Amino acid sequence: MIAAIRIRDKTSSSALCELDLMRFTEEQVRERMAERGIRDDAFFICGFTDWSIDEVMTLQEAYALKACILGLYDGDDYVVKELLKRHKPFGEIISSCYQFCSKDEVETVQKLLSGLEPDELINCFYKFSSWPRLVASYMNAGYLLQTNKGFYINQLR
Repeated sequence: MIAAIRIRDKTSSSALCELDLMRFTEEQVRERMAERGIRDDAFFICGFTDWSIDEVMTLQEAYALKACILGLYDGDDYVVKELLKRHKPFGEIISSCYQFCSKDEVETVQKLLSGLEPDELINCFYKFSSWPRLVASYMNAGYLLQTNKGFYINQLR
């Protein structure tokens, strides 16, 4: 999680450094910035170079993403990286907890629909009219994430 840090002045910004956020705490970074005479409101994250993601955020937001990676995903950054690449809102990223389901779409849909009663299942298929629309509706609602590794189901929805 190598953050590209920039500092801003009145009318422009300039690159300051790249920093591995996994190695340092937020407090350590803020202390170092203060030692260099850089105010908290003068620096920001403009992306993550190791993930090839350009996304402007505060240091606090970047460390909230780190907390998600460490707390929800046991140090695996894959889901957070995928959500950032899809330009999902910050609030959605930190309020989600995706768990790997399957590489197989059929098995994934079986798990998604496993708790439905027969009447609910019939209504569901009637409403969506087709398999692709059913899957797309779950993805659009944030219940399902399709990645190169397979399907992930949001455990918090």
